[in-house]
Amino acid sequence: MATILDYFERTAASHAQDIAVDDGELALTYSDFAALCKRSASAYVPVIGGGEPVAVFAEKGTKTLAAMIGAVYAGGFYVSINPEQPAARVSRILNILEAKLVVVDKEREETLAMTGFAGKVIALESLGDTEIDEEALAQRRAQLSENDPLYSVFTSGSTGDPKGILVSHKSVIDFISHFTEIFAITDRDIIGNQAPFDFDVSVKDIYSAFTTGARLILIPRTFFSTPPRLLDYLIDKDVTVLVWAVSALCIISGLKGLSYKVPDKIRIIMFSGEVMPVKHLQMWQKALPGTEFVNLYGPSEITCNCTYHRIDHVYEKTETLPIGKPFPGRTVFLVDEKDQRITAPGERGEICCAGESIAIGYINNPEQTAKHFTMYDLDGREQRIYRTGDMAKFAEDGNLYFAGRGDFQIKHMGHRIELEEIETAFSALDGVDRACCFFDQKKNRIVSFYTGTVDGKEVRTKLKVSLPNYMVPNRITKVDEMPLNKNGKIDRAYFRSQIEGK
Repeated sequence: MATILDYFERTAASHAQDIAVDDGELALTYSDFAALCKRSASAYVPVIGGGEPVAVFAEKGTKTLAAMIGAVYAGGFYVSINPEQPAARVSRILNILEAKLVVVDKEREETLAMTGFAGKVIALESLGDTEIDEEALAQRRAQLSENDPLYSVFTSGSTGDPKGILVSHKSVIDFISHFTEIFAITDRDIIGNQAPFDFDVSVKDIYSAFTTGARLILIPRTFFSTPPRLLDYLIDKDVTVLVWAVSALCIISGLKGLSYKVPDKIRIIMFSGEVMPVKHLQMWQKALPGTEFVNLYGPSEITCNCTYHRIDHVYEKTETLPIGKPFPGRTVFLVDEKDQRITAPGERGEICCAGESIAIGYINNPEQTAKHFTMYDLDGREQRIYRTGDMAKFAEDGNLYFAGRGDFQIKHMGHRIELEEIETAFSALDGVDRACCFFDQKKNRIVSFYTGTVDGKEVRTKLKVSLPNYMVPNRITKVDEMPLNKNGKIDRAYFRSQIEGK
């Protein structure tokens, strides 16, 4: 029963003097990085027991990643807390975790103090000073199994409290084994990490590197506000693989960064998190004609992704990208409102996933775990599944097409409408960069926000050419920039609050 540490240590032994992690300020070889992980673990062992969390509240960096992996060496699991989180939300996360230990960097000490956390606090900067306690680590290691938790990421909860998704070693091993094989990630690759550590897109970066010997380049968050600096960094670091959120790619293409420089050593770009606007994909395809592009789909509860689609041609602006077919070891299927399985092409249903890499559940939240992780009779056998709440349709060729969240289908003027269809038509317009749409139930109207160079009156005129009148937004608002949430997706909650507040 191998754990992720077995894979990491095999890599650290065979690539001891190769660079493992580089954050632009500190680059460590696999040998030195493994030692820093063990030093961190040795500082944790007196505080936590096996299977307990270590919360890491720090800016993304080489030392922060070592602090996270140190939690695993100590027999526990790690929880990265976004460094921009306010004290109130940090407090809720720590309470849900029932955390005994927080690792914090200097910049976050004051915020942590505001939470009233009464447990043990260890300074991130001090972890390298701890002596490695090989005996204590060996004892913890002997008790560790593949079914133990490896990490938790927190997502928004419908009750107002965040939900901590708990993922095991085995789930990551199963997924990453398929992921690195399908996309041919090897020790010759250099992975450019965009995602923050509290977003599970980073899991693909971290463990693709640690299981193959690839080099992991951590891109500072601030670089994404200045595309030329970001592109220079990708070129200087010879990055070959990007696994990024859609919004991160759109920042570069939307601000015309690709006309500055092209990072032409990138062989593959994989994107997820939101629907990729075809207009932006076209820009990337034009700039990097020899690069492979892959659309990934899947919520954190199924460990990163459950489907993928290799982009095999240049799509028209009004076309929709498939989310594709399942990764090996997964069964991805649709159910209707009566929980009956949908197999006919064109019928909309909720995406459900069974098989490998389903999360353990939500930390200390049995009610939500029971609601979303259920049993289902799949081909004559009861299996544990995860119900995503996302909707999709099968095409004739077996590919899945995303059809919004369950609450993205609305009834307006007697018509059933998919808000994503409006967004696709909106984003395809010349002069529009990005767009998002909502339904204002109180006023029974469709509301939209967009960034771009055209005015709202012209947008309305153009939309009437491609959409029926009942689908043209009743209110169209141009904004200077599209606000993003902590995971780099369009911050729909912000816009919804604007609607409800007016």
